[in-house]
Amino acid sequence: MTIRPVRSRLLVLVAALALLGAACGDDDDVETSATSTTAAGGATPGENLDLVSEGRLTACTDIPYAPFEFEQDGKFDGIDIELVRAVAGRLGLTAEFKDVDFESIFAALNAGECDIVASSVSITPERLETLDFSEGYYEINQSLLVRKGEEATLGDLDKLAGRTIGVQSETTGAAYARANAEGATIREFTGADELFTALRARQVDAALQDLPVNSYNAKTTGETVVAKVFTEAEKEQYGFAMKKGSAELKAAIDDALEQVKADDTYPTILRRFLGDTAGAV
Repeated sequence: MTIRPVRSRLLVLVAALALLGAACGDDDDVETSATSTTAAGGATPGENLDLVSEGRLTACTDIPYAPFEFEQDGKFDGIDIELVRAVAGRLGLTAEFKDVDFESIFAALNAGECDIVASSVSITPERLETLDFSEGYYEINQSLLVRKGEEATLGDLDKLAGRTIGVQSETTGAAYARANAEGATIREFTGADELFTALRARQVDAALQDLPVNSYNAKTTGETVVAKVFTEAEKEQYGFAMKKGSAELKAAIDDALEQVKADDTYPTILRRFLGDTAGAV
């Protein structure tokens, strides 16, 4: 969601599969997933990390932003959710999630409400000034979503002069629209669900945001279509955000992410939500 601004083997697989089925909801805002991963000698890689809650990796996330984070059947689900569970498992920790609006999500992180932000956050130079990030785990472009049948008339920025483009507040999609949609009105929404509702209700003429999120909406609703992918702009990478100066936590998460990418856990998660169109870093 990107200013969301840019930038081992059999036993591991068994642990990963256990993680994917272990989620349980505590309440509307928090969900935990028990894990049992330990290092040699009985110690866990996350045992000595300075965490908000001992034994737990707490992630702030903005629900919904499908397919990366959403709620289904009373439980949190999505690519980011499953990746955090897998990372927490590698560290011998329980994964916990707090639902926070994206516009205030970094304030919640800095206030000590969570250890990481796992919410389709793009790694950008601006954010790197005030936050630490994990290594990137997913690469995206910005895109333009319109109602089906309106691709010819509203399917590019030059056709939207005098029209209204919807964006999500504090995202890189919002920044891209402000910088490139000359003559258009930019209307900001707190969440992706409000943005899609506004597009469906004709309160906006297009939605500009991350390609996999727009693509997922088009695929699952059948009411919209991705009319433009802005490939001329540099691709953005999603990463997990942490407080500035979180060197030990960053090293632990990067190591766990490397393990998740090295076995079948990562591609399995992507295929589950994106099918054969799954991308990666």
